[in-house]
Order: sequence, then C-alpha cells, then structure tokens
Amino acid sequence: MSPDGTRIAFKKHGDLPPGRWRLAVYELATGRETLLAEPRSVDDQVEWLDDGRIVYGLPRDGGPTATSDLWRVPADGTGGPELLVHDAWSPAVVR
Repeated sequence: MSPDGTRIAFKKHGDLPPGRWRLAVYELATGRETLLAEPRSVDDQVEWLDDGRIVYGLPRDGGPTATSDLWRVPADGTGGPELLVHDAWSPAVVR
C-alpha cells in the first residue's frame, strides 16, 4: 500500500513465461493498473520508497547468485529504473 493509501504495488505475472514477473501499481479509486518502467523480471518484494517511487531488489547480471542491488522506479509508469543501493537485497523502508 502506498504511503498515501491510494495505490497498491504488486508483482504481475499476466501472460509472461513461468517465473517471470512485471511490477505494476493499482489505483484504488479508479481501478486503473499501470505497468512500471522496469523491463527486467522482478521476483522480489516491492516496497514504496515514497508516494512516487517503488523500490525492489534484483540479482546482478553476470555476478554470483548472492549478489544483488536495490533499484527504484517511478510509480506512475514513466522514467526508468535507477540504482539506489549497490550490494543490497530485499528492501525495507522505515518511516
């Protein structure tokens, strides 16, 4: 649930191959679903960084399986993913 209580972020499978996930946001007031601008499959918990951004962990390409980073992406489907924390796993935001 977003900090302002108006949206829910979630992993969406849809018509993707098994084990592949897209990030999406559902607006409670309108029922509108927005796919986020992260093209990679995200198989991690998603967390609201603030009212406008989602944060999540992704394994690093080409690295050991235990190596990952935290990324953020706008919650409105615009922009693109940005590295937030190098060498981190599964976010937890403390407010």
